[in-house]
Amino acid sequence: MATYVAVFALILAYVALVAAYSALRTLAKLRRATTLLARGTRGTEGHRSLIEATTEHAELTQTVAEQLESLRAHVDAQHATALAAVAERAAEENGALRNVALVRYDAFTDLSGRMSFSLALLDDGGDGVTISAITGRSDTRVYAKAVVGGTGEHELSPEERQAVSAAIGKKPGLFRRAS
Repeated sequence: MATYVAVFALILAYVALVAAYSALRTLAKLRRATTLLARGTRGTEGHRSLIEATTEHAELTQTVAEQLESLRAHVDAQHATALAAVAERAAEENGALRNVALVRYDAFTDLSGRMSFSLALLDDGGDGVTISAITGRSDTRVYAKAVVGGTGEHELSPEERQAVSAAIGKKPGLFRRAS
């Protein structure tokens, strides 16, 4: 998302640079014309009247106004495109499994070290999966259960419910061990 914002800022900076350059050129023309108007012109065509100079200034002003309107429309279109890209990226992120919680425990009283665990991987809507590994003396069994809206499609163990609750109850993207 930061990349889209940076690209949008770069585009806006470029458009602003073009607009500033165009405005400076037009301003220079207006200054020259004002100087000529103040002291009068002498050239092959003779003297310009005040009406001719004023008409020329009005045309230049109209040209600048049209250029600014065109640039404004271009910037608005770029802004709308960038907003759509940001909204699309946000929609993609909503489906990401970024709410994570881990619960470690001793599944059997004769084993210690909290070698068994339940892991909840959920999106922002509470949909996702729990993965549990039950470790015994001679084997480890792994179970996966689907979670929809924070509730298991199959009955969840207490440790799996604890992991789901911890994943739903915290900020997205953090990985912490639930106790």
